[in-house]
Order: sequence, then structure tokens, then C-alpha cells
Amino acid sequence: MEQRPTHSHNSAEAFTLLEVLIATVIFATGSMAVMWALSIGIFAPSDAENVSLAAYIAQARMEEVRNISFDSLADSPAAPDTDFPNFSASRDVTTLVANQLKRVEVTVSWDVKGGQSNVALTTLVADN
Repeated sequence: MEQRPTHSHNSAEAFTLLEVLIATVIFATGSMAVMWALSIGIFAPSDAENVSLAAYIAQARMEEVRNISFDSLADSPAAPDTDFPNFSASRDVTTLVANQLKRVEVTVSWDVKGGQSNVALTTLVADN
């Protein structure tokens, strides 16, 4: 009868503690990357909605500029929007070309995780 060799605990087929630790680190890193991507995906629709709403508010403020006389057109400090209190809008007016042209920039800002985001629209207004 042939005798087969017996396997000991030190055989090459067993996993070492180092191999298990490396596999655990790789698995944990991969899991964290997937969870990060999912969290970004969850908040993405909300961010897109906020950008669209901010652009709408900025366009409405820009339409208001059309109803202001050239001489009365001035800066407006950041203030919460009356219809959308989470957004604040400001107007920055710069006089150009010997007081015959003004550059108007409307900026709408809102708070986001980790800071603040904004949308800005710019136009030129000429003295009639």
C-alpha cells in the first residue's frame, strides 16, 4: 500500500495572517469607494435641482434690471430671496465707457455641504 503524505498546518495551501489582512484592506477600500459613489449619486439630483432653481432666480433678477432706469442702476447686497429663502441674490454694477455702459452681474448663492455654491449671470446695459 502506498502511503500518502499528510498535510500539516504549515502547508502552502493555508492562508497566512498577512494574506488575510491584505485581502481585508482591499475589500474595505473597495467597499468605501462604492459607498462614496452611492452617496454622491443620492445627492446629485438635489444639486441639479438647486442649480436650475438658482438660474431661474438669477434670470428673474436680471429681468428686474430691465425695469430700472440707467441712472438708478446700482449694487444690491446679498439678501435672501423672498420666495426661496435658502437662496440669496446680489447685484454688482460696474460703470464702463464714460458712464454710457454698465456691466450688471447677478449672483445667486446657496449653502451646500462643505461650503457655498453660486450661479452668476452677466449682461451689459447701455444708456438710451
